[in-house]
Amino acid sequence: MIIYKDLKKLKEDVTKLIQDSQYIIQWHHIKPLHPEIEKIDVISTLLYGKYAVDKHVEWRYLSWSKLTLRKKLVRVVFEVRKNNGKKIIVVTAFEEE
Repeated sequence: MIIYKDLKKLKEDVTKLIQDSQYIIQWHHIKPLHPEIEKIDVISTLLYGKYAVDKHVEWRYLSWSKLTLRKKLVRVVFEVRKNNGKKIIVVTAFEEE
């Protein structure tokens, strides 16, 4: 796992990784509870959302945004892992009213 102290650097890295298609969305965690969430919702949230460090796991991060197709708040929990390069691993995502 990669631990970031600077959220600005995290967002820069995440943006680059998304542009380079270096991410994995774990739909098996997302779709059973939130079938309405689409790839564009997850990507938009990661690109344009606000960021915070997860309070329980130091190498996980949160992003949230209303810049989605349905204008609802989407939250994404993710981590950045190094495995022959960097990849974004989306642990879960959900939509709120």
